[in-house]
Parts: sequence; structure tokens; C-alpha cells
Amino acid sequence: VKNTSYCPFISTNMKTANPQLLGVLGGMGPMATVDFLAKLIKATPASCDQDHIPIIAHFVPQIPDRSDAIEGIGLSPQIALENAALKIEREGAQALVIPCNTAHFWYEQIASRLSIPVLHIADAVVEQIPLTLRKRPIGLLATKATLQSAIYQTRHPSINWVIPTSDIVENYLVPAIRYVKAGNLLTATALLNQAIDQLQFSGTATFVLGCTELPLAYNGNEDSLHVFDATEALALSAVHWALSGNSKVTNAMTI
Repeated sequence: VKNTSYCPFISTNMKTANPQLLGVLGGMGPMATVDFLAKLIKATPASCDQDHIPIIAHFVPQIPDRSDAIEGIGLSPQIALENAALKIEREGAQALVIPCNTAHFWYEQIASRLSIPVLHIADAVVEQIPLTLRKRPIGLLATKATLQSAIYQTRHPSINWVIPTSDIVENYLVPAIRYVKAGNLLTATALLNQAIDQLQFSGTATFVLGCTELPLAYNGNEDSLHVFDATEALALSAVHWALSGNSKVTNAMTI
């Protein structure tokens, strides 16, 4: 699968002497947060340590499972998410990112508690997709909870989101995500590739990796597809925010 993510707003000339302080509400899951931080660093046009973005990271894997809560079989993480976000704000962060797609089910509740902007991962993803591709069907590969709660569909209803069947979700996507969390990337990659192959039969050639575990399983070996990584998109959005000097970003949809 060919990764076609691009950055329409970051250049090597986009530097500032005082990049803004970014808050990261992470740990959901651990490898996904590390992947986000690595992509944030890679996306930053830096030539020395001091050029990089200052970060306050809250890394607590013990936040209750987001999918279980949405499906009604587990504790709600809302209070834990809100408290973590408030702690990050008190420590001086000027904006917040949450490198977990499913956690955006509580985006409105979290954002309403803060006086700083919260960058939405679905907005970041759509901003990375060229307008020509936005007019085509886009396969959304995500957790069962993210798909059912329509986090992407509600945020960007003009896009023709192709939702995997329950068989694809249960037999390929959910196990792939679990294998990433368990550190078995080879099995996760095989399962993700099968999910993409199944969706290709419906004529879909553009995909969003809408769970931050899935990019870790994605091997990018098919040149005929356009695949967009939500983790990378959020990192690019965060870099643009931090280096732009624009502290007036709101929590409303911007695309």
C-alpha cells in the first residue's frame, strides 16, 4: 500500500524561535503514542535540538478501554480523559492532541473543559487528502467503536466513507489492532492487508488508517492505492500549529 500523505503547509523554511508548547494525551495504546511522537519529530523542520517542538506528554495506558466503553461493556474513560487534559493544560500546554481515534468519541466533552484548542484527528486526516480524492469513495479502517459511533462520518459528512462490513471488522481489523497492542506486528500486518484486499473488491482505492495502531501494521506494498495515516496527519497538523504561532485555533470543525 502506497502512503500518499503529503503536507500542504509545512516547509523547511517554516521555523520559529519560540515554537508553541504542545500537550499530548497518550498511552492509548503505548506503541501508537510512541509512533505519533516519532512522526511529530520527523515532520518538524529542525536542524538542531532547539528547533524541535516542546511537548508535555501524559502517557497513561491505564485509561479505561475506549472501545469497550462505547460498546457498553466497560467503564467510561471520560473522567480520566478530562482530568488528564486539564492536567496537561495546567502544566502550560497551549494546545492538545489525542493520538487515539476512538478517544475522539469524547472530543466535545474534553474540548469544552479546556481553554486551549484541541486538534481533531479527523480534521487533520481530511486536510491531508487532496480535493480530487475527497470526491471518491474512501475506505475507513478503524475500530468497531470508531466506525459505529461515526466519529469521521459526523465530522465530515460530505465524504463518501466506505465502512467495512462487520465480517471484515471482526475477522481482520479488530484482531489486527489487538495484535499490534500485543507486539505481534507480523500477524497484524497480514490481517490488515486482508482487510484492504477485501475492500478493494468494492472498488475502493483510497483508505484512511483510522486507528493509531494500524499504521504500525501497515507495510505499504501496493502502489495502486492511496493510503492516509491518521497518526501522521495529526503529527503534521500539530507541527503546523506549533510553528505557525497561531494560538487562536478553535475547537470547531475547520474543514
